[in-house]
Amino acid sequence: MVFFLVMLGALSVGTLSGYFYASSKAVRKTVGALWQYRGLDVAQAFPGQSSVTLLLLGSDENRDNKKRIYTKHTRSDTIMLAHFDFTHRRISVLSIPRDTRVRIPEHGVHKINAAMAIGGPELTAETLREWLGVPVDHYVVIYYNAFRRAVDLLGGVYVYVERPLHYDDNWGDLHVHLEPGWHLLDGQQALGYVRYRSDSDLARIERQQKFLTAIKERFRHPSTYLKLPQILDAVDENLKTSLSYGQMLALAWFAKSVPSSRIEMATLPCRPGRSYVYVDEEEARRLVDRLFFSPPASTATPPLPVSTIQ
Repeated sequence: MVFFLVMLGALSVGTLSGYFYASSKAVRKTVGALWQYRGLDVAQAFPGQSSVTLLLLGSDENRDNKKRIYTKHTRSDTIMLAHFDFTHRRISVLSIPRDTRVRIPEHGVHKINAAMAIGGPELTAETLREWLGVPVDHYVVIYYNAFRRAVDLLGGVYVYVERPLHYDDNWGDLHVHLEPGWHLLDGQQALGYVRYRSDSDLARIERQQKFLTAIKERFRHPSTYLKLPQILDAVDENLKTSLSYGQMLALAWFAKSVPSSRIEMATLPCRPGRSYVYVDEEEARRLVDRLFFSPPASTATPPLPVSTIQ
């Protein structure tokens, strides 16, 4: 989920006081990153690069017959590509439906979320590179324990629920019971809201994007800064990434500087089928060109491989 980048981007000078420095491992690492990258400058963190494309994965959370959590061979429940354009100071986020039909290299046709179970975030990144022609530079996998913990530390997040959401999945320990109206969601309720899957993948992505906006609004409140050390620690301990801690913070600091008008969130154009979600290749090509290639889009951009989605 990209919400943790928004949270990290809310860092302020006051957060790095002596008390916080002594009480939080993540804040101590932040001080080191500030020194290493000269104030979290993306030019220092990513030398010679004008942009970075980040694969963001939310990992499924399964439980055994004793209700113990395990994540080995789990599928990705949330798949997003975030493009940080340093030159034009913009951020583009593309959500990819988890049931999208793709060809996974050396493994044949599957749903895109199976790539995580088969070969982890590395195979998911390789699949997206070959399929969409997008240069995926790094990945971040965030586990739902961090999500729950961070929302609880925030004191909950306000979300408007547009219709009744009721769902129980005992195996995945996912229980959602929300009526229409405004709710202050705690961590477990928020997880249910973004993972609810009884309507459609596209509706679920829409809820996830609404939640990201709500998280950003929550961080406007000054009291949030006092909770950042605990939130940073919770997130730092529950993710897997190819980025260094300093690079992650540099991206977060860059995100904080980009106005909302230059942040775009979109969903890959597609149509639902019986078992799969199928991409509209022409619309997808136009959208990918616009989001991931600096304007004007290069005419040399490779076409979307039709063989992977038919």
